Amino acid sequence: MARRTPAERFARFVNLAGPVPLIRGVQGRCHQWRGSVDDDGYARFWLDGRNRRAYHIAYVTAHGPIPAGHEVDHRCRNRRCVNPAHLRALTHRDNVLASSNVAAYRAAQTHCHRGHPFDEANTRRRKDGTRACRACARARKATKDATVHQLTPNRTTRKKAA
Repeated sequence: MARRTPAERFARFVNLAGPVPLIRGVQGRCHQWRGSVDDDGYARFWLDGRNRRAYHIAYVTAHGPIPAGHEVDHRCRNRRCVNPAHLRALTHRDNVLASSNVAAYRAAQTHCHRGHPFDEANTRRRKDGTRACRACARARKATKDATVHQLTPNRTTRKKAA
């Protein structure tokens, strides 16, 4: 019996009738990986003596090498999908922002939770890179100063110790 080529072995693990993605703009069914997956749920495939991410192999086969400084993103958000039409190369920042995690949610915000705009004049960058609203900081400081004034006793009304 002849030995299977890597392409034949790869094809054995792909279900072309995978789920239809619910993401707007993603066409066609996912090519669902039926082989092994890692702890994060990404498809894995043994090639050239290494255990590799199967969607990387699918991307490189269809689109060529992954550009330097880029990573492969699943447009369909399905980690087991190896459909080349669902895969694209993005920078890490763009990949994170394309997801539905907290970092992407916060980066997409144009206003703080009190409605002040995140613009050049009203936004301060913290040391950890997150944004802070200057108007809210001023309001907190004014409230804090007013509270401190109310709590400080007036020296003229104090009873003198006998």
